[in-house]
Amino acid sequence: MAAPAAATARAQALSLLAAANNHGDLAVKLSSLRQVKEILLSLEPSSSAEIFPYLAELHLSREILVRKSLIEIIEEVGLRMLDHSYVLVNVLLVLSRDEDPVVAKKSISAGTTFFCSILEEMTMQFHHHGNVDRWCGELWTWMVKFKDAVFSAALEPGCVGVKILALKFMETFILLFTPDASGPEKVSSEGIMF
Repeated sequence: MAAPAAATARAQALSLLAAANNHGDLAVKLSSLRQVKEILLSLEPSSSAEIFPYLAELHLSREILVRKSLIEIIEEVGLRMLDHSYVLVNVLLVLSRDEDPVVAKKSISAGTTFFCSILEEMTMQFHHHGNVDRWCGELWTWMVKFKDAVFSAALEPGCVGVKILALKFMETFILLFTPDASGPEKVSSEGIMF
């Protein structure tokens, strides 16, 4: 997208985010968010990333559907632009502890997808280059914080649905970090690798 067109799209996205943040009508808020998502997907990743902090402010919205829509945008846009999504991962961390179970479950689900994608990206970078880019390491730091928050949600009293998703995240975590017994390293019945 050319620079003037990108600037126009950025201004339009910021205007729509202001409407999503301040308008009294929920339908207008949700429509504005759908339009923002389309704009973010059409912009270059660095231009979209400039809008992410304004998008992240919506995690404070009182409307459950706005917070839920925010998570959907984060998942779709953030996964396409991992190297620019640290602000968005922080929102997932905060919303994983949301008082509304629907929002918390959606956040844990999206966070699980991010966790797997970031781990895969780190593995690929290390395999191909022998190191991990700084942005990926910083993003991983946020994912470790996310993991800790979800693990504690699984162990604390609360909504059963949230606890189940937290346990599913724990299962995914364990499977990702457990060596494959059919691979070059074999695990004996005593759990010793050889």
